[in-house]
Amino acid sequence: MTFTESNLRFDFSAFKTAEPYDTPDNQCAGLKTVDFIAEDGGRQYFIEVKNYANKSDSPFVQTAMDRRRETDYRMLSDPAAVFPLEMGMKFKDSILRWLASGKDFDKPLAMLLVINPQEAMKPKARLKLIKRISGYIPAGMNATPDRYPRMKPMFFDMPTIDEVVELYGIGLMVQA
Repeated sequence: MTFTESNLRFDFSAFKTAEPYDTPDNQCAGLKTVDFIAEDGGRQYFIEVKNYANKSDSPFVQTAMDRRRETDYRMLSDPAAVFPLEMGMKFKDSILRWLASGKDFDKPLAMLLVINPQEAMKPKARLKLIKRISGYIPAGMNATPDRYPRMKPMFFDMPTIDEVVELYGIGLMVQA
């Protein structure tokens, strides 16, 4: 199973299941959804992709991507930036959509935000961003299994493209 998102090709052939999740069928009542949901033997993955290295022949598209990249990277020094909130909402809304459709979490949940290129962020800034986004994700639901029995342990990570392959076994190729 391979899927392309923003000129990044994800290979889930080592996974039990994988599907694009940011589709019109999964968007309802203003809920935002992540790009992919996948499952391997030990975890379920909710994956959001932001590829700012995406190239376009159109100057309008490239200018829009440059503006979004600048805005998203400014979040590291601007406490009022909405990028962490937007990402937290995407993961939260995807969890709600999943539960509302009657599905459970049978395995621990890994929420991954893949940003390309990572070079624009220094390690300290990256850790700061992970902490800010984590504050908007309802990870506390797994701390009280008696109140939320449908939830399993969950965590958030923001892996680089290399880490996606090394840590999570997801094949990833940047397309030209």
